[in-house]
Amino acid sequence: MKSYTFAPVSARDYPTVRILDHPFIWGGVRFCVNLSERPYSPDLASAMAERGIEWLHCPLSEKEGADWWSAYAAALPKMLEAIREGKRIVVHCDFGANRSRTLIEAFHYLVTGTEYADEYKGEYNHLSYNCKRGHLPELQETERLIRSLYADYEKSIQD
Repeated sequence: MKSYTFAPVSARDYPTVRILDHPFIWGGVRFCVNLSERPYSPDLASAMAERGIEWLHCPLSEKEGADWWSAYAAALPKMLEAIREGKRIVVHCDFGANRSRTLIEAFHYLVTGTEYADEYKGEYNHLSYNCKRGHLPELQETERLIRSLYADYEKSIQD
């Protein structure tokens, strides 16, 4: 689990109904990205809706050959919109250690245009690591795609 200072976003493990009431973990959260392959149970979905938490389910697998880009293309603009609306965001997978942090590092690049320093398994960060593993295109291409998403988002709000 990790909180970030560049935006009101944190990486967490898979939530439970009980943990949604923990003020230091889920207090003020209004948008959530679920990267776990598991969808929410009806009880958890109901509890999140009762607390005014919107969510997007973009299931990602860490299996060899799993492609993450389509999930990123869906999640990153929604995260940018949520931040611009003043919403606090939680991104979670099952344990909050790889998939969620990688998406947040891509979001950092979207927002700041710079890589987020967070060494992971000998790589500069989780994003670089997962580009090398093949879950995302090569890092330069991933950065280009992220910049393109940002340009498309900006154009859509101006139209």
